[in-house]
Amino acid sequence: MAVEPIPCTPGGGDGPEPGPSCCAPSITTAPPLCREDGSAVLLVLRSACACDGEPPAPPEIAGWIDSATGAFTEGPAPADARPCGTTENGCASVALLRLCDQTDDGACTPFLRRLVIDCDGETTASTDTALDGVTPYEAAGTVIDCDDCAPCQPTPMCPQLLGLSGPETWTMPDGTESLAVTVACGPVTVADCAGNSTVINESGASFSWAAPLSGTCQPAALCGPVTVTVPEGAAVYLNFVSPCASGDDS
Repeated sequence: MAVEPIPCTPGGGDGPEPGPSCCAPSITTAPPLCREDGSAVLLVLRSACACDGEPPAPPEIAGWIDSATGAFTEGPAPADARPCGTTENGCASVALLRLCDQTDDGACTPFLRRLVIDCDGETTASTDTALDGVTPYEAAGTVIDCDDCAPCQPTPMCPQLLGLSGPETWTMPDGTESLAVTVACGPVTVADCAGNSTVINESGASFSWAAPLSGTCQPAALCGPVTVTVPEGAAVYLNFVSPCASGDDS
């Protein structure tokens, strides 16, 4: 005969009654607070959950994070931490400036400077960070308004072609960006900046070098010194790109 299943009781049949239904606490951070020295901290909040639909308790402060170092400290926020832009007496403030660090090569690096200003308008503390507002930053050049950053003026470069016959020794100019050597008649000796000397006997042999990109508006440069020695009866062609001589930017 057919068997009809019996409905299970809550909790899985003959087992114990299910316990109370509770949610797990969660962790989050509150908006940053500012300290008297201009640094910022983030409060870490732990939510409290109630069981069986009861209203949850207010969140608790689990600790705080120093935004400059990322270090976590358990417990309440520092005594001098308060909403950014306000102070205990309500008249001082925190100002955030975007400035630029201009180095000798003309490059400008933007960064943030946080100033704590007292009730008399005097700056009492200053903190520099990268644009993320967290990573500490130390200026390496002159701190200026970013609008005053002069555009980088690259060094004019000129391609040149030389044909040499021996006896002669050629030295690569400083600042050369690329060099190609083609042997018309060997032997020719090439000495590189690492101190290696190579004798090239084969006519028609060709070698070239190019400096990697500099990452700035200025051209890159091969390391030196590099020399090409051409003895009596030998000949070589040199094709290179180097800074133009004064008055020659063609």
